[in-house]
Amino acid sequence: MKKKQIIVPILNDEYKVIVCFGTPEKIKKVLHQWGHKPADVVLDNENRRGICYHTFGCHPIIAMPRFPKTPQEIGTLTHESVHAVADIMRMIEQDGAEEVYAHSVSAIVRKVLSI
Repeated sequence: MKKKQIIVPILNDEYKVIVCFGTPEKIKKVLHQWGHKPADVVLDNENRRGICYHTFGCHPIIAMPRFPKTPQEIGTLTHESVHAVADIMRMIEQDGAEEVYAHSVSAIVRKVLSI
């Protein structure tokens, strides 16, 4: 996969989720690029298959060691997408009506898997 980042608009183009893949060093660069404070990036395919980073005032970033291929990795992408959408809903002070919430999560998964 050549793309290092996938940007997924949520609700409108003002709110987005960034999804990235790669080594901890590459993920740290993406975090920095989008305004997140440096963080320890601990990812492996066994215990920590993905993580969603939240920093107040920044777009949420989903980081995974590689593009999801297995059902377990796709499940991790979906799990982290829920955290990312919850972060956006908190930012805009909305409780996230179930249908809007579900469509937002599926938009992330659909966009990533269509690459």
